Amino acid sequence: MFRRTRVTRALLLCIVALVLPVARAGASHRSARQGDVAYFSSGDFHSNELDEREPGSGQTPLMAASLAGQHLVVKALLELGADPSIGEKDGYTPPHGVAFQGRPEAAAVLVEHDIRVDEAHEDGYTPLHRTVWGGQSNHIETARVLLEEGNVDPDALDAKGFSAAHVAAQRKNDEMVRTLLRLGADPNLQTKSGDTLLHAAVNAQRPKMVQAVIWAGGDASVTNAHGQTARDVAERLPSEEVRAQFVSHEELGVEKQAADAPDEL
Repeated sequence: MFRRTRVTRALLLCIVALVLPVARAGASHRSARQGDVAYFSSGDFHSNELDEREPGSGQTPLMAASLAGQHLVVKALLELGADPSIGEKDGYTPPHGVAFQGRPEAAAVLVEHDIRVDEAHEDGYTPLHRTVWGGQSNHIETARVLLEEGNVDPDALDAKGFSAAHVAAQRKNDEMVRTLLRLGADPNLQTKSGDTLLHAAVNAQRPKMVQAVIWAGGDASVTNAHGQTARDVAERLPSEEVRAQFVSHEELGVEKQAADAPDEL
């Protein structure tokens, strides 16, 4: 009887030893997602929870806070020494999390703590590419943070050989394209097929985007792998407004040349 009691007690201790860390990990991840900064400076928080990976998701508290946009928790965890290089179950790290969800304030905290925000995942996509996929106002602001504060390369190519601006054009996101151009994207960067951003804007049939690319320096004379300029592509597509952008720009160019010409003596 005594032996059975001793075995039972040993089993209970083993169960407690296994369950207690999980319970604590659950509390830390829950607090991270809810923005409960106070939890991480309380006596309830234990140092072994700092980089604890959540069962199932594989997320650390830092990753959970990053995805949820809880920038104050992100700041607190980094100051406690949380490891930003630990990926979740698919290997995505906090920079990819804040980018995909469009969390500009959390992205800014990562940058402030000298966390690299330009590393591509093994799938070939950088955080900038991921935030462009979202395309909402919060994703546009996140792109701004990555480019202005994180100094990421606006022309980095993704796994398919497209820049973030090309992807934004394909997704018909005029504002994202304008933002990327304003922050340094090259309008004449060519994809593997030779298409420039102007080709992409024309293919998207977005007049305002075409106008923005042209005024950012998009060269209408560049040909793609099929020997077509962006204007050639515009001629075979239905939007008259898109074609009008080329005519309008040419007319303004002629007017400017005339205005800049010296008066005859």
